[in-house]
Amino acid sequence: MNEEKKINDDFEMIDFEEATDDNIETLDETSNNSEEIKGTIFDNDSTQNQDTEGTVIDVNRLFDVNEKEEQIAEEEIKEAGEGKFCPFCKTRLEYEYYQYSHVGKFKCPNCNFGDNEIYKSASNVDLKNRCFDIDGTTYKINGNSIYLIYNYTAVYSICSLYNISKEAIQKAFANFKLNNGRLEEIEINGIKTIINLAKNPTGSNVSLRILNEDDDEKELLFVLNDNIADGFDVSWIWDINFNNLNNVTRIITSGKRAYDIAIRIKTSGFPAEKIEPYLDLKEAVKSLYKTSTKKYVIANYTALQPTRHALKEHNTSKEI
Repeated sequence: MNEEKKINDDFEMIDFEEATDDNIETLDETSNNSEEIKGTIFDNDSTQNQDTEGTVIDVNRLFDVNEKEEQIAEEEIKEAGEGKFCPFCKTRLEYEYYQYSHVGKFKCPNCNFGDNEIYKSASNVDLKNRCFDIDGTTYKINGNSIYLIYNYTAVYSICSLYNISKEAIQKAFANFKLNNGRLEEIEINGIKTIINLAKNPTGSNVSLRILNEDDDEKELLFVLNDNIADGFDVSWIWDINFNNLNNVTRIITSGKRAYDIAIRIKTSGFPAEKIEPYLDLKEAVKSLYKTSTKKYVIANYTALQPTRHALKEHNTSKEI
């Protein structure tokens, strides 16, 4: 019996009735209950920059996405989140709304950290039509992710400091396209495929959020390695929120830790019979394209380029 078949048989035999998201305690959940703040504590003076005209800009809250719609923001954190405590007085932060990780509108109830004047704010965010407004002007972009809106708002903020025209910004935003596995949109044998890099729970959860905002039927390929550049410890996958995937009919897993991520997905409640783990990446890609359903591909750091290469090799219609 070959190694892959044996592991696959073992995967099918494992009983996960007692192992669910409700009763699995993760390191993140344990550490988040602690009042101790881990990481760098920045001095107040280090969070301010001054432009050429002497205007002080607080880079902690330089820009914001001014949206509190149900489809854009959440009232509470539904995933592993960072930045739950004030870096200055260690009081738990209060969020008015939440986007992902630590991002959202927050304030420290003790020292008012985060209660700063916003320099530039995006509004009327329309992820489906890929546009948003700043300073009364609408900007079209090539992407439908909330974190892209934050990135574009940051770029706009810097451009405004250097008096770059709105027309130039509109042209740049409309023509810029991500590639090389960063929300890269391609076609493989005529099938729409979206590829995104995810190196941690936040990246993975944002990728799944994009997937869930798409109501089309779709299939997912998740490729997970544990090479030196990735880190050998992949316990972070237990902080990925695989619950309630929207119209995902099948999930293929691959990479050196194909079975780890398959088990993680299985324990979230996704049907085991719809999960197919493959140690061989080419076999995973081959299985993925047995159907003509739209594809989403998530790969971690060292898995990204091999995955793109495997997709390119499988593509017979045109170059990626």
